[in-house]
Amino acid sequence: MSLRTHNKDHLQNYTGDYAVAPLKLDLPAPEDPLQFWIQHPTQNLLIDLTAFAEGQTVVPRTGRWGGPFSGRPQLIRQLAPAIKVATIGLSPVSAKNSMRILRTWWRLLDGVENAAGLAGQLVVRVEDVRQLTRLHCEYAHQTKMHDDSFTWFLGIANVILRAHGSPTLHWDTPKNPQPKRHLPPEDQIAVLRVALKQTWESVRKRWALSDRVRTEGFIPQSVEEEDLLKHWEYFSEKQHLYGIALPTADQLRGGLPEKRFARFSGLTLVALRATAFPTLWEADTAFHMCLANSGWNPAVLFALDGRFEELFLRDHPQDKDRYILVGTKARAGGKEQIVDGLWKTPWGPGPIVRTWLERVKPLREQLQTRLVFEKERFNQMRQDGASSDVLSRQHNAVLHLEKGCRSVWLYAGRGGRIEWLREEKCNVHHLNGKVVSYLFALIHLINVERAERGEAPISLVTASDFRDIFALYVWRQSGGNILAVMRLLNHSQLRTTQGYVDNNILNAERDQQTRTFLDHLFAELGQGRLDITILAHLQRHGAVTPEMEKRLQDFRTMERSRLGVACQDPFNPPPAIQPDTDGSRRCGAQRCLLCRQNALILPESLAGIAMRVEELMAIQKSVSVESWLTSDFPKELSNGLDALALFPVDNVHEARVHWAEKIVSGAHRVPGLRLATIQSEDL
Repeated sequence: MSLRTHNKDHLQNYTGDYAVAPLKLDLPAPEDPLQFWIQHPTQNLLIDLTAFAEGQTVVPRTGRWGGPFSGRPQLIRQLAPAIKVATIGLSPVSAKNSMRILRTWWRLLDGVENAAGLAGQLVVRVEDVRQLTRLHCEYAHQTKMHDDSFTWFLGIANVILRAHGSPTLHWDTPKNPQPKRHLPPEDQIAVLRVALKQTWESVRKRWALSDRVRTEGFIPQSVEEEDLLKHWEYFSEKQHLYGIALPTADQLRGGLPEKRFARFSGLTLVALRATAFPTLWEADTAFHMCLANSGWNPAVLFALDGRFEELFLRDHPQDKDRYILVGTKARAGGKEQIVDGLWKTPWGPGPIVRTWLERVKPLREQLQTRLVFEKERFNQMRQDGASSDVLSRQHNAVLHLEKGCRSVWLYAGRGGRIEWLREEKCNVHHLNGKVVSYLFALIHLINVERAERGEAPISLVTASDFRDIFALYVWRQSGGNILAVMRLLNHSQLRTTQGYVDNNILNAERDQQTRTFLDHLFAELGQGRLDITILAHLQRHGAVTPEMEKRLQDFRTMERSRLGVACQDPFNPPPAIQPDTDGSRRCGAQRCLLCRQNALILPESLAGIAMRVEELMAIQKSVSVESWLTSDFPKELSNGLDALALFPVDNVHEARVHWAEKIVSGAHRVPGLRLATIQSEDL
């Protein structure tokens, strides 16, 4: 993974051919002052504040329902200019979130007034921002409003107050509770990852079979292949007849009702489309497979522009067998998120994205053709003087098609339309008559099999949990290195990474480790000792046997030479090192790098070995080549360099430089250097 700076102005520098010629669309001017466009660079959205003026008591057909609220026409007209300024340029998701915050405050205002009425107190109905009081702030705290919702509305209100020359509101922001990251047990996570991988493999097998059936001259060898070939021949005929990649349901049925068509032809519309293009289930499988192996947020994966693959997916510059996948995180100010991997890994995000783009290319071309038509239609409507409402509906249709052209995750919908995965719409699968998410359906299938084996069910996870799961995986593989997690999650601040390693699994481990440590600590104190080495072993590996304690004691009683090397028998050095030894005196030479039978290199031996290596280097420079080669110094130096290879490179370099400087400056005297020099001169 590279940390180099990447050019983010990809589209400005792109010199290739655009699949769709850009047609300029002027936003239709809304006639109502409570309506305006957010004017996002790529995804415009019409914001309608009418509901806040009229109130909302009916459950909407789409979106979440937080309850009714009354209309406040004067207040919303007063706030509308500031709301428009605050939302212009935002993405549709952020703009819709702003509307959610506004609905929360409208309900809060109703709640304060209703509570006062029940208590028999008189409270003025808020129709002007100057009527907001400390009571509304306290109510927001009591209802545990999120600080983002609180500060957003407070900022809007203060803008209007300043415009009227009134004092601004200085309210205390509520403190959010510490977020809790709850993940299933790691054994369940492993089962989920395996199931997801197996599901993706089944998708690839179906595609491989479809590709074989679609080859010219294919001869079916089974009933399944015969049925698949029958569907493909019929679907291919309709493609050529109507000149489009995905014919409509009416075109496929030839005008017949669906049941009658299925009865007479023996074909189904779903199977017809699946012979050529991916399905919704397959799209969700590919998407979640990428999430599981990239560590990205879903928003980053959704933001990839499928029209320009070469801008985000390419070969690694140093290894053509690898790829680099680059995404952009809007919430991080457009910071690039980079993943690299092997092209040969079929479940890696790079190969999945490339394979998907190749399979849905005809769908994208059909969408782009439709987009050009709808853009021209919009401009014609404007020239014909169509109303603002008509133009707004047509403009939304154009925006809808533009989103589809950009999306990587196109598929053939069950209704016969070209569809794509959307960030704001994930609950689209059906299970037992209910609309559920992909992961809910997948985990349900896993749990059915686990129930048959008498195993506990897997807990439900969401798409955003895969980033936490990826962080946990990196934490394990790196041995608890938070910097590795920070790097692979592309975080700018360490405190952000700390939140990802603050989850129920790791917290439970830390709690258990703390309890275990205290148990061992008090057990050692109860024996009248506090041995850090024994305590560490108890914490990491478990019980300490009497044999281990004896070995530890023997190790500690071993004498150390001037090199910091332990000696197993200092009174019996090898004759080659100390010839006239009779076991009555200690080794005086202390040339431990030549004493393989007694020397034990310790973690603290680095400084001494580095010292001896530099001493030998100094001796080599001071004596003749013949004297050096006829001595045992070369063997000692070779052993010393081999021993230093056991230690970290940076630490070795630092230690050698330290002793080399001391020898050169005369602060350290090299034993035997003068004698070796005299002997060399005699030769």
